[in-house]
Amino acid sequence: MQFSADFMALHAHQNDVHRAERQLGLRRGIDEAGSDDVGASPEPARRHRRMHRAPRLALR
Repeated sequence: MQFSADFMALHAHQNDVHRAERQLGLRRGIDEAGSDDVGASPEPARRHRRMHRAPRLALR
C-alpha cells in the first residue's frame, strides 16, 4: 500500500509540474505576442479554454 501511495504522490507532483510549465509557456507566448503590436488589434484578447479531462493513471 505504501508503494501505491508513493506512486500516486509522485504522479500528482509530476502532473502539477507539467501543468505549471504549460501555464508559464502560455503566458510567455501571450506576453511575446502582445508586445509585438501594442494597440494594433481592436479585438479583445481571447482567453484559452481549459480542457477538462479526467486524470489518467500511467501504468507501465
